[in-house]
Amino acid sequence: MAVVWKEEYNTGEPEVDKQHKILFQYLDDLEAHMKIGDVSDRYIKMLLDNLGIFTRSHFCYEEICMRRSKCPIAEKNKKIHGNLLEAYRKYRERFEIEGVSEDLVQGLHDFLESWLVNHILKIDTQLRACL
Repeated sequence: MAVVWKEEYNTGEPEVDKQHKILFQYLDDLEAHMKIGDVSDRYIKMLLDNLGIFTRSHFCYEEICMRRSKCPIAEKNKKIHGNLLEAYRKYRERFEIEGVSEDLVQGLHDFLESWLVNHILKIDTQLRACL
């Protein structure tokens, strides 16, 4: 089931919201590939590579915005980002060892979906009140 961007996900910081929408596009692309059965090693490697690079950059930018805005949740957000990167690293490592499996792809999908919806709604949207 596709997760779509909703206005309630807005943080009030246009660049952060733009980057969040890109993360939603990664999930949408994964879902499209899952639907047609095109989840090859090559595709998952590309997805993980691109997601890893983009996510690190996004987290850095978002953390700067929160610090600059003196957002009280800034440190908690940074810690959660570390946890998310660790979970990403585990998927990456698992992929490197096992290759693609239905379980890995579904787990990656569920992780991304939960991260996007829950983290943005519970943490990132608190930036709005600080701007």
